[in-house]
Amino acid sequence: MRLSLIAVSATVLLSQSALALSLTDLKGEGRAVFMSPYGQNELCVIAKKWPTGVYKKGDVEDENELCSFDFYTNVGICPKYNSTNPGVLLLKPNDKYSKQAIDASDCNIDRMDVKTEAKYKQSISCSYTPSILAYYHMSRIFGGAGRVPVTVLRTMDKRIHQQLTDKAVRHFGWSLEVIARTWKDWAQAHRDPRSNPELFDSTYTQVYGALSDNPKKEERYTDVSGKGSYETRYSRFIAQKPFQRVASSKSVYELLGSNDFQKVAQTVLQMKDVSDMVLMDTLLNQQDRIGNIHYKFVWYYYDPMNPTKLERQKSDTEIKNDKVVTPPAEIAAMAGKRAVLTKEMLLKDNDCGVAKDNMMRKYSVLEKVRHMSYTTYYRFMAFEKTLTSPGAKDYFMSEMLFTAKNFATLQDNVAKAKSILKTNCQNRKLRFDVDLESYLPGAPQMSQACDI
Repeated sequence: MRLSLIAVSATVLLSQSALALSLTDLKGEGRAVFMSPYGQNELCVIAKKWPTGVYKKGDVEDENELCSFDFYTNVGICPKYNSTNPGVLLLKPNDKYSKQAIDASDCNIDRMDVKTEAKYKQSISCSYTPSILAYYHMSRIFGGAGRVPVTVLRTMDKRIHQQLTDKAVRHFGWSLEVIARTWKDWAQAHRDPRSNPELFDSTYTQVYGALSDNPKKEERYTDVSGKGSYETRYSRFIAQKPFQRVASSKSVYELLGSNDFQKVAQTVLQMKDVSDMVLMDTLLNQQDRIGNIHYKFVWYYYDPMNPTKLERQKSDTEIKNDKVVTPPAEIAAMAGKRAVLTKEMLLKDNDCGVAKDNMMRKYSVLEKVRHMSYTTYYRFMAFEKTLTSPGAKDYFMSEMLFTAKNFATLQDNVAKAKSILKTNCQNRKLRFDVDLESYLPGAPQMSQACDI
């Protein structure tokens, strides 16, 4: 049962002696409280916003919606059986499957006609709660880069999570799949919570993790990641055309033979998305990006009667039988406008970062970038200046649940990225030519200033 949605301004978060999360001292700008069947007060905490972050009205609405999900009344809960990292799926009841029917089912989601509204993950296997939280806010710090789904902090009664864990272990039986092994790791953690402070609160009665909005109708962005083995994923990404364009010393005009909005929009957007992704993954020690890149179809257009304003509109376009199918009504609505149906990158899988191996640094990917959004560059340089303040460390440790070591790693990554980008800018090796607004008729020239 939901009890309250209140403002929060507490102190502390992790017991420094045990490194366990203290629920009574969580920071945030708001939280909801729910009562479990066993009498535990579960929390949903909305983190404070970074002061210069760009948070849209929809972000705030999604945060509040995530904190309206009650595991015991308005959503079904099931263990996640796919991929490699365990988690809990929040499923929307319908006429066919009530909340009670979902909970009592075998949780074969592929066979059930229910929508996954959110995913709940913790720090186990490659997954790391601070990474999921930080990617959402870092995305907004850079103006919405990567369109990372909204994320909040959530706790769950240990006994309820253990029941879901037992259900998953029974489901997999003697399976040798990675996900089967990681659910067994969860079962072991439940038997020894005191040895797993990254999973349980300081009273060892609740599990904590990140609850993220679950996008719908996204597709895998294999144009960017390519296809192949896991072991070669980063070298493969670097060899793909999208990154090769980002790494090219040629201008967009030289690469594409045009500066016309409709002719260059898709490629320019893709170049921005790729360079934004490389920067964020460099800063946040991402280990498992390639193969976890998605996109959704979106219209970008301008009206010839008002060519100075770039417009964006969601699309219901889908891939059916390997063909792009756009609703006729959408096509008709775009008639008379200078419109382009684009693939807009979506970074929805961000759990394997912050405390993991930094694959972008391992492959020196940022050093190769020759095209970047000036908006992203400007926001990054401004972020770098504020990261040395005491308030910045408190923010990441309190709101993102970083450890001191996590924050030191972030500072090191930011310093390295600043050196790379500023040096390349000063040496005229970095072009700021992938902001779509720059390709509108009569658009003013973007700033090229390296110092901010």
